[in-house]
Amino acid sequence: MQIGVDIIEINRIKKACQRKAFEKRFFTCRELSEINGKKNYYMHLSGKYAAKEAVVKALGTGFRNIKWKDIEILSDISGKPIVAITGKALEIFKSKNFKSMLVTISHSKEYAIAFAVALGGAEDESSESLYYEEDGSNSR
Repeated sequence: MQIGVDIIEINRIKKACQRKAFEKRFFTCRELSEINGKKNYYMHLSGKYAAKEAVVKALGTGFRNIKWKDIEILSDISGKPIVAITGKALEIFKSKNFKSMLVTISHSKEYAIAFAVALGGAEDESSESLYYEEDGSNSR
């Protein structure tokens, strides 16, 4: 299991959308069509952006060699965010033996935040918690 989190200012995404290419570069047609016409469009778009960032952090790669559109943040019928992974992101996901990717998104007036969890995967020393005895020695 690995985790990732990201927070973004909604106004930063709103300003970036003034550049025509921004939305087409970072989001798929399906992502944009899901939120097109919604009252809080930029809030939802910011949440999707933060979720993509959280997912690549959970993958442990950042966006090195991964295209933004390789990670789609969609919604199920109840509105719960779901992750669709393709391309290089999917290759990395499979190579690390992850079984699923969960994501949650929240918003305030000014910020959107997302948290991602990659379930499964090989056990990693970096995920091992440290335990220290009272004398300060590590018993593991």
